[in-house]
Amino acid sequence: MRTTASKHPIIWSIITVVVFMIALWMPAILLSYFGPDFFLTNGDYVYQGTVECVTSLIGIGFVALMGYGWIWNERGKGLGDGLLCSGYFVVISVYSLAISVTEIVLLDVIELNPVWQILVFVATVLLIGFAEESFFRGVVANLFLDKFGNDSAGVWCATIGSGMVFGLMHLSNLLSSDTVGVLVQVVSACAMGMALTAIYYRCRNIWVLILIHAFVDFCGAFYSGFIAGGSLSSTISSYEPYQCISALPYIIVTIILLRPKKMREIIVLHRLSGVEDTSVGVVMPREEELKSSPKSRRSCVIAVILAVVILFGLYGAAVYASDYSNSISYEYSGEWDGGAYFGTDAMTFTTLHTADYTFTISNLPSTNSAKMTVIVTDSSGETVYSETFEGRTSAVRSVELQEGETYTVSISYDYSEVGELAEGERDYMTSITVEYIE
Repeated sequence: MRTTASKHPIIWSIITVVVFMIALWMPAILLSYFGPDFFLTNGDYVYQGTVECVTSLIGIGFVALMGYGWIWNERGKGLGDGLLCSGYFVVISVYSLAISVTEIVLLDVIELNPVWQILVFVATVLLIGFAEESFFRGVVANLFLDKFGNDSAGVWCATIGSGMVFGLMHLSNLLSSDTVGVLVQVVSACAMGMALTAIYYRCRNIWVLILIHAFVDFCGAFYSGFIAGGSLSSTISSYEPYQCISALPYIIVTIILLRPKKMREIIVLHRLSGVEDTSVGVVMPREEELKSSPKSRRSCVIAVILAVVILFGLYGAAVYASDYSNSISYEYSGEWDGGAYFGTDAMTFTTLHTADYTFTISNLPSTNSAKMTVIVTDSSGETVYSETFEGRTSAVRSVELQEGETYTVSISYDYSEVGELAEGERDYMTSITVEYIE
């Protein structure tokens, strides 16, 4: 299968993406409809971890079917060198973790999830890293390198192609998130995919990529995984077009990792891939062998042009969609004064057309005994949406609103079941964002 598939890496990469999506959505749908309540009522990570476990098992089978089963035993340059190549990902992840910890300290949030849920969270991010790296570095990156990886230009072509496949796969999030946010995410994911592929080509150790991927997710989702009431709900919809600039550091990292000085060892490691007996060694390529063939150069130029056109096209589409989108945000932080019930009118707005409007709701009280109700009423006072949330909340809701109507969003707090709280434990923060398209 490996030999046949590597002749047509684009086609088989698309097949890989389809298999990955099926492996992700099939268990999610089945679990939602037929799963025991335990998997649906104990936080997002119990549910997501179960899904990722099935996806990972399917990934192992698919890797073997494609003829890349040897990646599990491939050690390449070793774990240490692989982590060194991943330095940028480590730095930005630690920075993200530091921000989350700082927010927790400043908000005096000290109520953690039970130990078993924290362990489930850790297992989930490991499974996410395992599943995605199995499909996209274990299969897709190898498909492209088998086709193009005989010289320097070919390695670049493979890196760009693999990264673009990984990034464009995220367009599937259009089914559940705001268009602008998804387009911005795809631009960043394409560049990130190139950087991850470059790391893999440099170290040839899939376990390094799995650990780095899991560490990035762990740091990014730390708050929701450790703090009681945390949620896995996506923040994609909050992304703005200017955040496409986040793709630039990944491109710089890729250029550094694939600099000419390192191309020889990349090609040697590729020649060693899948070889059971590496004790005999591989002949180092001569300088003339590193020189890119006209065919490889053409392929590389085409890959660069397509990548630039696609990335700038996505950015342009994000800007265009942003120009035709509107959002209203409300954010409030305060200190509970001891009252059982209190509330406020958060915002008032007039709709431009009849459509489903996205409400992104976040509430961070210092105790899960607190309740918050979000109420949306029209100009006649009729309630069109009302929902009560307990404890810490992160939720996205879709509400149909009518053209030309004026709506008021009110928040009602219920602290009647909250006992005595220490001075530093009374802080709370609420935010609501309403997004719609003209």
